[in-house]
Amino acid sequence: MKLGFIILAHQDLHRTAQLVRFLSKNSCPVSLHIDQNVSSDELIELKASLNHVKNVVFVKREKCGWGQFSIVQATLNAAESLLENHPDVTNVFLASGACLPARPLKQLKAFLGRHKDIDFIESFSKGDEKWVKGGLDQERFTLYFPLSWRKHRFAFDRLIEVQRQLKISRTIPKHITPHMGSQWWCLTATTLRKIIEDPDRQKNDKYFSKCWIPDESYFQTLARNHSEHIRSRSLTFSMFDEQGKPFLFYDDHLDILPKTSAFFVRKVWPGAHKLYHGLLITSRRNFPLSKANEDAFNGVFHSAGKIRKTGGEGRILQGRFPNALVKNKSMARADFCVLTGFDYLFEDFPNWARKTKGLNIFGNIFKPRKFAFHKHIVLAKGNLTASVKLRNLNPKGFLSNFLWSQGPDQCTAILYDVSDTQKIMPDITRDKRAHFVVVREAWLLSTANSGMKLKGKLMQAQVLQARENKLLSSLKEEKHASCTVISLKEALNTPGLVLQGALKLLDPEAAAKPTAIPELVDISKLDGLVRKLSKNGVLLNYKPSKKRKLTSKRPKKVIRRPYVVR
Repeated sequence: MKLGFIILAHQDLHRTAQLVRFLSKNSCPVSLHIDQNVSSDELIELKASLNHVKNVVFVKREKCGWGQFSIVQATLNAAESLLENHPDVTNVFLASGACLPARPLKQLKAFLGRHKDIDFIESFSKGDEKWVKGGLDQERFTLYFPLSWRKHRFAFDRLIEVQRQLKISRTIPKHITPHMGSQWWCLTATTLRKIIEDPDRQKNDKYFSKCWIPDESYFQTLARNHSEHIRSRSLTFSMFDEQGKPFLFYDDHLDILPKTSAFFVRKVWPGAHKLYHGLLITSRRNFPLSKANEDAFNGVFHSAGKIRKTGGEGRILQGRFPNALVKNKSMARADFCVLTGFDYLFEDFPNWARKTKGLNIFGNIFKPRKFAFHKHIVLAKGNLTASVKLRNLNPKGFLSNFLWSQGPDQCTAILYDVSDTQKIMPDITRDKRAHFVVVREAWLLSTANSGMKLKGKLMQAQVLQARENKLLSSLKEEKHASCTVISLKEALNTPGLVLQGALKLLDPEAAAKPTAIPELVDISKLDGLVRKLSKNGVLLNYKPSKKRKLTSKRPKKVIRRPYVVR
């Protein structure tokens, strides 16, 4: 038997050249198609690097578009050239420039020698759940798809809607029974010649040119008409996520390759130097197929697919936010604290925290109008800017990036007041890595010391109380974030103990060291305000001290009674 290869390449041509040289060394002729989108300078450089390599032919170039017939046309051009220049080829293997042999090439040749006249190509009938996981199924063969899905997404979707509304349906040719499968196959030269020389070739090409993703149906369908024996499997391992993007192989996948029953893998990251060095060696030892564990091998990628779809801890991408599956995923990769009321209780608390060694406490990064990460610092690690507009556009993404930039080694704390923006709060309260420490009704201190008149203080108290109650109710209902609630009375009586309890969450060692606590704010006006608010119907948990009675008694006023002298 003689094995030939069709290689389709469009980027990272230096890696494609390595693969071509390896195949040529192993007596495998190669028909190489380079996408027309590749610049002429890159093509000249590639040809120069392969100038001394035998059995390599460059074929007519096509400008390939994802999901379009141009990919099929490029494959047909390469197949015609390969069979014309090497008529003695018995088997043709289709691969991409980003493929690598998972097993020694001699093992693949021996395998094909034992399975003569068998075509290895995935070929499932339409509607088979083994292939189609979502999206267009039957309609890919009955509607018109003249536009590129990637370049004209909006127009593409509208065109499908219009065709559905008008009930447009193309007639499938009688000699065709649509099948689908992986683009990557290994056909016998006999079957491939019959597909190329099919008397209905012109009709076939015309029909499939308007189909959706024809590279996954053209050969898969026509092979059913011309093959004597099809085994519906691909000898190239490739897997895609829910968005149709292929998984990449990296250097750390080298040890699991013996578990696959495939002979090639796709798609390999161009920077995987260890893979390219280890797999493109002619003297590699065989991996017995009997020891392959396909379930274990696929399990690695299914697990990665689940993480890619739902996100990991602190790795939620913007496209996953609408997904209900990420609702219970944490935004952080380490625990973080949310301190509420501490900057109301202590004078210049953020500045004190910044100067205290061992603590990683930030100010109110969710202030409504203007904020800074630290005093006067408006740019955090990772070039995260203190822009209110950008923060409000996606608060969850903002906080996730902020926590990620702080690293997993130290617990991070942010201050959050009930007057801060509320949009982020549902995401924090359901985060299992979040720990709240709330000094309840600490906002009374800020209101008491403000210069507003009583009417303004009354309105502010009602708003802040409603927000605080909403926050506490949310923490109680969600039952994900932990929460410690401290009364204002307790915080004023033992501020040192309250502060130490909060610091233990951040750094137990730092909390154990003697630390001078920050000064309390002025509380002289607190009790007076609370009494006035209570008289105006604002019910509070904080109870003011009773007024002290005067110790010195005033002398009673002498009442002189009129009397008559006789």
